[in-house]
Amino acid sequence: MANIISIINNKGGTGKTTSVLNLGAALTKKRKRVLLVDLDSQCNLTSAFGAETPEIGVGDLLVGSATLDDVMIKNGKLSLIPSSEKLLDFEFQLNNEPGREYMLREQLDKVANDFDFILIDCPPSLGTLSINSMVAANHFIVPMQAENFAFIGLDRIMLISEKVKKRMNPDLDLAGILFVKLDPRTKFSQAVIQSLSENQNFKGKLFNTYIRQDISLMESGAFKQSVYDYAPNSRGADDYNDLAKEILKIYG
Repeated sequence: MANIISIINNKGGTGKTTSVLNLGAALTKKRKRVLLVDLDSQCNLTSAFGAETPEIGVGDLLVGSATLDDVMIKNGKLSLIPSSEKLLDFEFQLNNEPGREYMLREQLDKVANDFDFILIDCPPSLGTLSINSMVAANHFIVPMQAENFAFIGLDRIMLISEKVKKRMNPDLDLAGILFVKLDPRTKFSQAVIQSLSENQNFKGKLFNTYIRQDISLMESGAFKQSVYDYAPNSRGADDYNDLAKEILKIYG
């Protein structure tokens, strides 16, 4: 049975797509079967996976006009349910569906035994698609940068997740907060990390692994590759490998 993890932050540019792609690739290097799900209409994960923007994607799947076999793209142990430019139209359509928050869960339940991990790349909002990801997931990860506005939106994410856990998915838990694009040498970064680690609401919920600043992570996505294909000896590759090991230690 797959461990389903939503990678979520309602702030853009926090490394959600980079983390989904490269954590997924790192897990496959450890012989895990991984499915990636692109819930962002910008289709960045789909592009970084190396797939052309498809005619049909996750939106068609959610409204029932396509099947998993129709939309899934496979590459060895790493598979993808892609997004398409029509996803926002499908989200609007979903808003009129009874039980709209359960649409993704219903589809992923069909393939949960075929994968070890399912990683969901969420849009930079807390709308219907992001709620779907939380209802489907066992855990969620919040990637964030150690910067002035790092905490903006974090309280709202936790409030929404608590409501989802209470009303729709009692299995949902915070896997951890992941610092990305980090320069651990700066005093400001150290202060942000210390402040969050001392917050009673997040005790034990910060990953020990930090994703350091590394141009290879940005370039690899632009060249439609994981960092392991583009720069396997880079800091980014090392960091996501360490994150994969940390997650496997906790969740198996």
